[in-house]
Order: sequence, then C-alpha cells, then structure tokens
Amino acid sequence: MPVAAPFDSDDLRSSGNGIDIDSDGRVFPISQEKSEALGKLIHEVLEPPPENLGRKIARRAVSLKKWDAQIREIVEQNDFLPDSIRYFGGLTSIEYVIAIPEENDLLLIGPGEGWRADAEGNVVGNQSGMPILVFEDFLTALRQWNQPNAGRAITCSFEPMPDVQANLARLHRQFTNINADNADAYAVALEEAYSDVPITIAGISDASRFSRILVAADFRMKRIALGLEPSHVRDIPSYVSLISVNRPGISPQFRLVSEYATTTHDSRKLTWRLGDVTVRVSSPTTGTMDRAAMTWSRNLEENYDALVRMQPVFGELRNTMTLALVAALIHQENLLQRANCDLSILLDESNLKLVDYPTPKLVRYNSVQSRNGFLTIVVCGGIEINPHTALRNNVRLDNRIDSERARLIQFAGDE
Repeated sequence: MPVAAPFDSDDLRSSGNGIDIDSDGRVFPISQEKSEALGKLIHEVLEPPPENLGRKIARRAVSLKKWDAQIREIVEQNDFLPDSIRYFGGLTSIEYVIAIPEENDLLLIGPGEGWRADAEGNVVGNQSGMPILVFEDFLTALRQWNQPNAGRAITCSFEPMPDVQANLARLHRQFTNINADNADAYAVALEEAYSDVPITIAGISDASRFSRILVAADFRMKRIALGLEPSHVRDIPSYVSLISVNRPGISPQFRLVSEYATTTHDSRKLTWRLGDVTVRVSSPTTGTMDRAAMTWSRNLEENYDALVRMQPVFGELRNTMTLALVAALIHQENLLQRANCDLSILLDESNLKLVDYPTPKLVRYNSVQSRNGFLTIVVCGGIEINPHTALRNNVRLDNRIDSERARLIQFAGDE
C-alpha cells in the first residue's frame, strides 16, 4: 500500500528534490526537462486541501489513533491515502506531542496551512511557501525507532574510497605546480583520482524518501559550495568565490547537523513541547584557519530560512530533523504504551508498505577552478541527525505545561 505520490512513471520516481538517480544508483543533477515534467505531474495529481485544512492556523492537531483507524479502512478497501494524510494535514512543523491514556490517543500539534505544488513538484504551504511535513517520512522514522537497534544517529555521507589518498599523493607529485597551462589536465586527473564515491546512509532505510532528502540536501549543498549551481540567495555565494589562498587541493568539509533547542514536559511526562530545530553547518577544516570555510558556513546558517524559500529541499531536511525528534521522543518515553495507543496499521510494514525509492549509491566528485585559477574540491562532509543526544542532555520540567495540557486537548477536540 504505497504512501508516496502515485507516480505513473518509474523514470520520474527516480527524480525529485533537484536530483536524479540512475539504474546504478548514481546521483546527478535533475535535468530541466525532468524537473518540469515532475512539477507538472505533481500539480495534476495533488488534491486541493479540504476547506477546513485550507486556512493557515497557528496550531492544528493530528490524532494518531484516528488516523490509524482511518488508514485501516483505506487499506481494507485497497485504496490510496488521501493527500490530507499524505501531507500531514498541512502541518509545517510539530510543537507538541501529547499522550492521552484516557482516550488511548497520541496527538501531534503544530502550525498548519493549505498546500500547493511549486514548479519543481515540491509540496509547500499555500501561504508561507515552506515545505509541508510528509507523513511517509514520519512513518519511516517511527518504524526505525521501533527496531531493536533504535537510537543510532541518522547520517548521510559521501566518503572517498581508501585508495583515494594514495591516488592523490601520486597526482600531487605529478603536478607540483598548478598553473594556467596544466590546470585543465589537473582537473581531469583529480576527478579520475576520486572517481565515483560511495554514499553511506546509516540509521534509516536507504530506500526511503527520508534518506533521499538527506542525499539531495547534501548533494546540492556541495554543488552550491562549489558554485556549480546558484543558491539564489544573495548572501550565500559559493565557497569557491570566497577563497583567497593560492594553493591546490583545498578540501573543506561541510556537515549539516541538527541542533535542538530545549524540550520541555509536564510533571507526568505526558505533554511535551519541542524546541526549535536549527540546521548548523560544521566545518572541521576551520581548525586550520580556512577562513573561506568559516565564512561560508556562517553565511549558510544565518540565511538558512532564505535558502529554504528558494530551495525547499533544505526545508525538507529540517522537517526530517523534526520528525526524527518526534519519533525518538515517542520511543524513548514509551508514549504509545503509556497512552495505550495501538498503531497496529501504521507500524505494520506488511499491510501498509512504504514505497521503495531508487537507492542512492554513488556520486561523482566535481572539481572547479577558484577565481585565482587554482583548483579546489569539496572532498567530504555529510548530514547528521541525532535527536537522542538532545533528549538525553537538553530536557527539563516546565510546570506551566500542566496548565496548558487541558487547553491543548480541548483545542484538538474542537478541530
């Protein structure tokens, strides 16, 4: 029973979020033709939001108990999920997780609005333009934390093979002085030295939409850094444009890392208020005084919201960080058990099967010339989402939430 959009074309299923994946699992930029076709397809199949979900609202509630029952009927009728579920009731974030034992329910509450498809097929809020949460991503995270090995960080990285360093050492002995006469030859040799680099995904299914978001955000972040595609944000120029040193083989590392503000709870630990989620840019090379890397990391962090508006995949990345936190919280605090909330369909991978997307396996490193004619390459980096660290170290009691609980539950009942 697929939860993802019912694509008619397997070819288009390999595309989205600015990337394409070939039959070998190699990731490369999506073509303009495919991007336009995908945008047209999503626009045609996307159901308009129901009237009660079309308006923007500060708080909207999703009852997992009700959705489990509704989805059970859909499964029994062998039908597709409506977009009102597929796109999480129009939620753009989740602020509260509330267990209600007396009703055998678990509520997720956050800001919501109607939705629309943009020209590239991204589903975004019809007023804010921010990416809508996707229920499929939540199920992927929830099921992952229901596994015996739950608790690992979710990571994505493009790491070169072990023989790369030896290849680079030989290359730099061959090209002892990079100049205008041999720069192009050096560029070709450098990409051959790296060749195809394996993509490593841990902590989440590598065939899931969730992992695809990680890969797409990581891939496009590196291309923006290299100047291979624009950020479309004035204050996020390429990393290459900021380089002022004259040396070959500059290899910064950029990692997009989740940072969670304090999560607070009531006295019974049944009502949880999530803090804001921030995407940080970690660059280990800043220790070697790569000022360009430091500046570029700061620019990306400070202008991240502007980047999301121009390139929604980075908002989807932040959404996956939110959903990972929610799933980890439900698991760590045994909220389903404490609420006696039976999600027998949502957690049943045999009856409610998620779509397996083409698995991203390889990516080719690109080298470019900096403005002074020397070559640089973004060698490593990746994405790390680690909600368990936040839930271990950044949680506190807030007695004011006790008085909020009844009002929040009443609000959900009025929805």
